[in-house]
Amino acid sequence: MSRADDRFAIQDVLFRYARAVDRLDHDAIAACYFDDAVDVHGGYTGDAAGLVEDIRARHRTIDSSQHFITNVLVEFTGEHSADVESYCLCFLRQQPAEPGGEQDLAVIRCRYVDRFERRDGSWGIADRVVVFDESRVVPMTDGLNPDWVASRRDGTDPVYTWGHRSPA
Repeated sequence: MSRADDRFAIQDVLFRYARAVDRLDHDAIAACYFDDAVDVHGGYTGDAAGLVEDIRARHRTIDSSQHFITNVLVEFTGEHSADVESYCLCFLRQQPAEPGGEQDLAVIRCRYVDRFERRDGSWGIADRVVVFDESRVVPMTDGLNPDWVASRRDGTDPVYTWGHRSPA
């Protein structure tokens, strides 16, 4: 495997993590980490299993989540290890108090400072600290046309179902 392949594999873990959080795919979140990894994530510090439970609790009232991961810098520190810094822009929208009502939208700028390792041929997060730059909350009203395909925070989202239908 080349270093370019390793970079793509590391970026794929980062992107799979973002999708997993946004779709609340708890097993996929955990799969991005090694079991003995430590994540320092805002008010949570601990292993991947605990992070999953923390996300499950914190995202209980979030009806829309998007994590954009950019500026991925990979510095290989050994044959099977790398220090990785990536920028993240998060949009987390709280459920409205009443249907169609105003909602709070948190916009968070942060960076993931990770130590990745390759174990048994696969890259994963060995340690992570989330470094926060800004968090702001703005009120908003969702103007999405109800006839459009809307995202879902579960396995019924089109990313899992579109094109996977049985042929007629």
